[in-house]
Amino acid sequence: MNLIKYKFLLLLFLSVVLPGFFQAKADITEDFNNRIYQTGIIKSYPFQETRNDIGLFYDFAWDKNNKKIIIKRDKENYPVIRFSLFDKKNFSQGVSVQKYNDVNLSKISDKEIKQLHKINKTAKLTLSENKIITLQPYVYDYNNIKLSSFNLEYINNIDTNKGLLEISFESDFTNKRPKLNKLAHGLLEDDIYEARFENGPYPIQEVEIKEYKYDIDIRKGVKTPEPEGSIPIYFTYDNKKVRTIRRESGIGQFRQEFDFKKFPFDKQTLKIKITSGARSTSVTEETWPNTGKAAVHFISPDKGAFLGLENYLNNVSKNYLKEWSVKNVNIESDEIIIKSFYNKYSDKIHSHNENSIDLILNIERNSAYYIYKIIVPVFLILSIAWFVLWIPTNHLDARLTTSVVAFLSLIAYIFVFSDDIPKLNYLTALDRYILLSYFFCCIPIVMSILFSRFIMKNQKKVILVNKRLRTWLGIIYLLFTIQIFSF
Repeated sequence: MNLIKYKFLLLLFLSVVLPGFFQAKADITEDFNNRIYQTGIIKSYPFQETRNDIGLFYDFAWDKNNKKIIIKRDKENYPVIRFSLFDKKNFSQGVSVQKYNDVNLSKISDKEIKQLHKINKTAKLTLSENKIITLQPYVYDYNNIKLSSFNLEYINNIDTNKGLLEISFESDFTNKRPKLNKLAHGLLEDDIYEARFENGPYPIQEVEIKEYKYDIDIRKGVKTPEPEGSIPIYFTYDNKKVRTIRRESGIGQFRQEFDFKKFPFDKQTLKIKITSGARSTSVTEETWPNTGKAAVHFISPDKGAFLGLENYLNNVSKNYLKEWSVKNVNIESDEIIIKSFYNKYSDKIHSHNENSIDLILNIERNSAYYIYKIIVPVFLILSIAWFVLWIPTNHLDARLTTSVVAFLSLIAYIFVFSDDIPKLNYLTALDRYILLSYFFCCIPIVMSILFSRFIMKNQKKVILVNKRLRTWLGIIYLLFTIQIFSF
């Protein structure tokens, strides 16, 4: 009886308190969105800050041991360029910078490097071979959207015939909104709130996961096909800072380029590309939005993105694809460069530079199937053909019968597993091995026919040639095979 009474009181309490709680949060959300609307901030593009420096940005790398993002450095510990806003000719992606004025960048910390490059001051930068380039500071707008998390749940399929990677994933993108911090102070608590203005200037909406196709039936947080449809955006308030957040999850398909030259011992690099959705340029007439200043738009990974990929790598039970093994994961920066880009809004042709990131999955084929089901059986059939050279040279019928049967068996067997071999316009390692086996399987047939013409004239010489063939051609075959599959 007491238990029934307790349940009744609990139900009564929840029915009274919860509606009030949700109503209070809805009111706070409405008040915050109204503040944004009344200030007019919603009408301007929300860059995170305006900078005045040389516009040089260094690449990122993941420190697995300390679980933090650091500046990428070369073998000599010099920082590596990710993007240059004002001088792309001398500071292309991947170039190392050795000195900033007289400061040796290999000797100072990441924090000190970042502070140096935010100074509004002319800088002399030393590259390799003591090449010195002078950069002047200029004003520009800056925005950096974070891939705060990317949880790779499963690799569902790797279709090498169609060039597709299919995965199940969950992702979060966040964008700092420093101009909204004052509006949130005293109103918001550490929580998540709905953004009510679908057409508001949210840079986070422009970020694009470059997929083969969207399927709204198996995705959450995707842009709907209707013109008025948009990606759901939320505000988060943590540590007195406002961010917009976009969540997207489900199944995604991504086009891939496969290299099968070493098939079936091939290793592939799979890429999931995420673009910033806006060009970065120093030409003020080409910036978007047109604010009269140069602009930089970045999409960069946060710790959660690296950790999400590492968790998948460490959890081998999630890999249900027995044909492939995931050997390594990483996130790398990239720059999409289109030299002749047509701008339909301004009706002009100009260059287009867009910063992006690639989620990298290094996979290796589990080749046991091809070894035991193709390579070893082909070798055994070829061995039977080669045993003909141990049959006396004057037994022509026996030699020819065995050789032809072995050759036809090889053709028939290869025909059986032909569907397991990629159909390409170039030869894979397995293709070269099969062609080599065809050629060496024909040799006993050809030699038996030739011996039949000369055995009556010079039997001793025929026997000597036959003996040398079965020794040296076997060695040559093995050497060619090793060379084909060596990597």
